[in-house]
Parts: sequence; C-alpha cells; structure tokens
Amino acid sequence: MIEVKRPKNAKTRAKKARAMTGEGWQAEKSAMTRRAILEAAVNCFVEEGYAKTTTAMIAADAGVSRGAMMHHFPSRSAVMEAVVGHLHARRLEEYRDLMANIDTPDQQLTRADIRRSVQAAWEYVNLPSFVAYQELLAAARTDPELGELIGEVERDFEQQFLRTVKAVFPHWKKVKALQAAHDLVQFVMNGMAVSYRFSNRKKRAERVIDLVTDQLASIYEIDRPT
Repeated sequence: MIEVKRPKNAKTRAKKARAMTGEGWQAEKSAMTRRAILEAAVNCFVEEGYAKTTTAMIAADAGVSRGAMMHHFPSRSAVMEAVVGHLHARRLEEYRDLMANIDTPDQQLTRADIRRSVQAAWEYVNLPSFVAYQELLAAARTDPELGELIGEVERDFEQQFLRTVKAVFPHWKKVKALQAAHDLVQFVMNGMAVSYRFSNRKKRAERVIDLVTDQLASIYEIDRPT
C-alpha cells in the first residue's frame, strides 16, 4: 500500500480549523443571545412601556441570566443605544418585506396597486417595532441623552427610508412630488396608529386608506413622467 504523506503543516491547519469552528459557534451563540436581548427589550417596550422597562425585565423576557445580560450590555443606556440601532434595521427590513412585489416595473401601476401599498403602510405602523419606537420617541422628549441618540438615527433612517421607497416603487421614482406623497402616507398612517383608542378603528381606518389612495392616484396621474 502506498503511504500518502501529508504536508508537514496539515495537522496544524486541522487544529486551526477545529479551533475556528469552536470560535465560530461561540460567536454565533453570542450573537443569538444579543439578538434575543434586543428582541426582549422591544417586547417589554410594547407590553410595559419604556418607563417601566428594567434590565431585569429584559433579561427575564429573553431567558438569560443577569450575568449574561451585563456581559452584553453593562448598563441600561447601553441596551437603549443597541435597541435604537436594532429597530433602525428592523423597521427598514419590515417595510421592504411588506412592500415587496406591489409595484412591478414592467406592468402598469393601477389604483388597486396604490391601495395595496397604503394598506401595507397601515399594517407597517401597527407592527410591534413601530409601537416600541414610539415609546422611545416619547421618552426622548424629556431624556436628553436618548433624544440625541434618536435624533442621529432618525436622520439616517429618513434618508434610507426614502431610498427604500424608490427601490420598491419604481413607478414613483421619477415623480416630482414623491417626497410629498411619501409624507402624506407616513403622517396620516402614523397619526392613525398613535390614536389607537378611537372607536370603530378598523372601519374608520379603511375610509382613510381609501382617501389617501385617491390622493396618491391623483398625484401620480398628474406628476408621473410621460
């Protein structure tokens, strides 16, 4: 039998590969724990509100020990900073998912398509991420540190959000009044979402969705490129 000689450093490479596998799993486990903590913070904001949420509550909701919590986030402010960034990415991702495949570039944009986008915008502002972010915005009004953090992220979010709108709605990309149309949808939907106590919420929301759809259809017909 012919003996196949392995390179001198083969064993060394094998050891490194096994070590990297272990390190990779630890890194993945750490990332999973961190994400669980951030998702738990969002849940606590939705269920209990920002003011009542403590690091102990977040740790309990995430199913991690206080030690693990402190390892990833040594203070409440560290958690809040991470949650703001987490919600920034999550809200953009959720918006893209909700608006996907509504506006098809090679097909004519119809009123039904526009209404679907407005309906999706209403669903968007009823997601837990929106509720949690509203809790942060309300707290930021009287919390200078949180307010500064939110302000920085909000400016970046607005820019990325508008770029996302142009990406998922190709027919609107060259409409001159795109910014105004975008603001119309967001301001109206946000306003309805925070007015969650009004009666006959579903029926009244449907009427507003129809009105906003009519306005958007008019803007598109007048302003779309020929």
